[in-house]
Amino acid sequence: MEKPKNSDTFCPIPWIFEAVKANGDIRVCCHADEHKGKGVVYNSQGRAYNAGRNELSESRNADKMRRIRRNMLNGIWSDECGRCKKEEENKLVSRRSWENKTWDFTIEKAREVTQVDGTIDVNETPVTYWDLRFGNFCNLRCRMCGPQDSSAWYDDWARLGKEFNADPEDFEWANNEHFWTQLEENIPNMEWVYLAGGEPLLIERHYDFLDKCIAMNCSMYITLEYNTNLTFLPERVTEAWKHFKEVRVGASIDGYGKVFEYQRYPAKWPKVYGNLISLDAMPGNIKSWLAFTVTAYNVNHMPDFMMWKLSKSGFKRINSSNTRPILSYHMAHKPEYLNIRVLPEKHKLETTKKFKQFVGWVNEHYTDPHVIKQANNIADGVCNYMNNESYYDDSWDEFNDFNSKLDNIRYDEKDSINNISSFSK
Repeated sequence: MEKPKNSDTFCPIPWIFEAVKANGDIRVCCHADEHKGKGVVYNSQGRAYNAGRNELSESRNADKMRRIRRNMLNGIWSDECGRCKKEEENKLVSRRSWENKTWDFTIEKAREVTQVDGTIDVNETPVTYWDLRFGNFCNLRCRMCGPQDSSAWYDDWARLGKEFNADPEDFEWANNEHFWTQLEENIPNMEWVYLAGGEPLLIERHYDFLDKCIAMNCSMYITLEYNTNLTFLPERVTEAWKHFKEVRVGASIDGYGKVFEYQRYPAKWPKVYGNLISLDAMPGNIKSWLAFTVTAYNVNHMPDFMMWKLSKSGFKRINSSNTRPILSYHMAHKPEYLNIRVLPEKHKLETTKKFKQFVGWVNEHYTDPHVIKQANNIADGVCNYMNNESYYDDSWDEFNDFNSKLDNIRYDEKDSINNISSFSK
């Protein structure tokens, strides 16, 4: 079948998707967060559409959304889509690529339902794919995170001398009952719901949402997808999951042992590993994978982690599919000092060598073509991206300065903690 014209920029997200940030603001998609405007959708007065105060449907035909649709239909990359463009140029699997494989909403369908100016009829083309973050309540202070996504970060952020230009009350938007009325009206159209946070398994409103889907007899048609730190796996949620068509759990795991604990402070590896083992043994409608955020902290550890996953983890179902037989990963693009492109040349050479050794180890120990292909694809993608260019010269100093200050806040000298990031100090 001939490839549709302009499909090299097309993505179904601007037509079928609604994304709500932790503070309630509506954005194009989570990958647009790298854009200077954070992908947030604004009204004609320049104020962000917010799920806690606005009609959700109004944002779908905002100027930004109509412009992005027009660009996609004309083969033009929008600035908000720069992350996918950059990843594809470096042979990484982009969000756009995944969505085009996942959804049957094609460019031909988009042309049928889109007016010349990019407007769509929101009733004719309802939202079927939701990204919901019911606030920033979280129990961890992950080094690649911050107060905008974790309430636990507030004190450390202030002690680092950083400003947080938001009111904590902004993250209570999900208590607005008008939002819940709108969301409940949309449940019958839902096919896929992505839940993050904060930590979704700790947010009470998340359970209210699951209960509503079940009570409305719609859960059997809905696929849930989570991004969770898996420090908790309560029976309450695993019982609810049984009622849904499918549940996909992306566990935010970027290493094992002390490396994991250093990055995802103050999580404890034995507890999280135990939850992973429990997740691995769950019913067939629950699929799970390791969601590895690639940063300057862990890129040198990543080959070791993949070897551990393949040979020592004991997992039978986690990352067992042909499309994800080792792990799923995504790049930390911002802030720059966490991006792997900040690494000095000698560290990039060392890391590239480790990835080549990992590929050699896979070829020596495995015959499964999917595992071998994934090993090569991951190594090529990470190394191509890392070595493609360098970031600002002072970003490496900023990386080390940030870690040194944070270590002084989080660890006493008596703890004898070694900085476990890949290269710092």
